[in-house]
Amino acid sequence: MILQNHKTSTSLRIGISVAMIIMMLGLALALNAFTTYAITNQMKVLSNLNMPVSQEVTRIYAIQQMQQHDISDMVTYQKMSSKANYEISKSQFESHDQEWNYEVKKIKDLIDTFLNYGSDYGTAGNISTLSTNLNDIESAHLQYVQKVDQIFGTYGGNTNNLNSVVTGLETQQSQISLRIILLNDEVQKLTDNLNAGVDESKQKAFTWQLIIITSAGIMSLALGYFLNLINKDLVREVIRKTRSLQKANKKLEKMNILKDDFINVASHELKSPLHPIYGFVELAQNGDIGADEALAGISKQARQLEEIANRILDISRIDNGSLYLSYEKFDLSNLLLEITSSQGLNLNEKIKIETSLEKGIDVEADRVRIGQVVRNLLNNALKFTEDGIIRVIIRYNLQKNLVEVTIRDCGQGIHPEILPKLFNKFITKGPKTESWKGNGLGLYLSREIINAHGGHIFAYNNKEAGATFKFTIPIMRHINAIELHEKIMN
Repeated sequence: MILQNHKTSTSLRIGISVAMIIMMLGLALALNAFTTYAITNQMKVLSNLNMPVSQEVTRIYAIQQMQQHDISDMVTYQKMSSKANYEISKSQFESHDQEWNYEVKKIKDLIDTFLNYGSDYGTAGNISTLSTNLNDIESAHLQYVQKVDQIFGTYGGNTNNLNSVVTGLETQQSQISLRIILLNDEVQKLTDNLNAGVDESKQKAFTWQLIIITSAGIMSLALGYFLNLINKDLVREVIRKTRSLQKANKKLEKMNILKDDFINVASHELKSPLHPIYGFVELAQNGDIGADEALAGISKQARQLEEIANRILDISRIDNGSLYLSYEKFDLSNLLLEITSSQGLNLNEKIKIETSLEKGIDVEADRVRIGQVVRNLLNNALKFTEDGIIRVIIRYNLQKNLVEVTIRDCGQGIHPEILPKLFNKFITKGPKTESWKGNGLGLYLSREIINAHGGHIFAYNNKEAGATFKFTIPIMRHINAIELHEKIMN
């Protein structure tokens, strides 16, 4: 599963890296296409604008010259008293003035178009100057027309000093013409600046394309390096997983052997009570023993069979994580006294059970399970003690909130090779063929029950003879400071 997740993560990272490279290359191509289109479009627009503006400026210059010619004709016809020709010249002047205004409006529209397309190239200042100059020319022309209208508004008016008046108008018209020429120069300057801005935009676009393509190349190199590292990681992961699987396989093989041993032991243990049961039945049928004695023997063997079945069931619960504890407060000393008294009824004369029990203090634990542990340890001591005293001791440590139970026998002791794994499952034999007379479940169950209580269980060999088993559990699950103080004081 871990290897699969590693592969998935690796594939995802590779996919993201490749996608980013493709995206960056696509971005570079898209930027190039967009920039080319935009610049081409701008160049086309600017090219289309440049010629009309220049033409319109030239046109208003020509119209200005024609208006001056119309004024000269009006002066001549007025001197000649030719009213008809005078009116024709005046009408032409007015027509040229309308045409002049129309052409100026066209230039203004073109300047607005320049402003829309050329502002991105830093030419807003040039466009503003161009617009201001055009407004000045328009204002000067309006004054020029108004002055002409004052002088030539009525035919046959004052004709004195016409030559000096015409000279003044020519001077004013020359100034307007000069401004128009300067306006045309300003248009050319604007066009040059726009072309420079377009060139700069091309250079920036090329720079960005170069940066993106270079970045994509660097990412490609990084991806190659990354893929090489991933390949090495995968090789190491495969080697590690192979070793882990080999180790797990060996463990499974060992567990399989233990399982077979357990099945053999369990089968033997389950059969052991059945043979005496058959024996009691047969003896009762033959009349060798009475019915009460037979029933008592059968009942004893049935209880032993039930105990074995319960142990197997408890092992299953532990393995499934469903071994639950039912906590209650009880006097542990009384419980041990009940168990030792019950066990002492069937002892032979060579074995005695002595107790040293501190009384008067309740513990909070699962009474049934703790009793099961004590019976397992006491039965274990009885199995390996043929002659001597088995001591059961209880000591309380209120400061540490612990109670310690000790069961010490004087039997054959525990072989050093077995001692480290004594509380493991299915430990039923000592070295070589030494039998431990059990199914290898009692001590394992005891350890799991004590661990579930938050306690500790251990064993060691005595210096003189036999072995000692001890376990500790908390006196109370949740320490109540006031209650604990009262117990210490009492």
